[in-house]
Amino acid sequence: MLVVCAYCRKTISDDRSGGACDVSHGMCRSCADLYERLWNGMPLSEYLDTLDQPVIVVNGDGCVMGANQKLAHVLGRERADLRGLMGGEAFACVHSLLPEGCGKTVHCRECTIRRTVEKVAKTGRPVEKVPAYLDTKDGRVNLRISVKAKGGLVRVIVEELKPAEPATVQA
Repeated sequence: MLVVCAYCRKTISDDRSGGACDVSHGMCRSCADLYERLWNGMPLSEYLDTLDQPVIVVNGDGCVMGANQKLAHVLGRERADLRGLMGGEAFACVHSLLPEGCGKTVHCRECTIRRTVEKVAKTGRPVEKVPAYLDTKDGRVNLRISVKAKGGLVRVIVEELKPAEPATVQA
């Protein structure tokens, strides 16, 4: 598998010994250092932990660059396991498990969270307390998010989170 930096496109690792030409994305050390300096001169994870709400930071492609411990706790995951996932994968959206993957399903085009992140990334204008929902294996989770951009990254703040409503089967 070829792993390239999602920012500068530099090759991070290249192990295509099996003949497959799968490509994955990550962040090289140089870009990671740059983005850490953009957040008040402290490591991104340390900065995020100073915030009161659950927060996740994604790049313009929707790839998770960092999250605070509060968000990891809400998601029931380890913070380190979130980095490098697509946003839908991190939030355990059932649509991210479909063959098309996160960001390419029909649902993704309608996803309020995804559309809001893309809009803020493009315009740089923040939005506050947008109602949204997630479809998870446990049902639909309603939330409100605020989204802000800084230094090429987008910060998604979970302002409100309501537990999953059980999935309903339509006859």
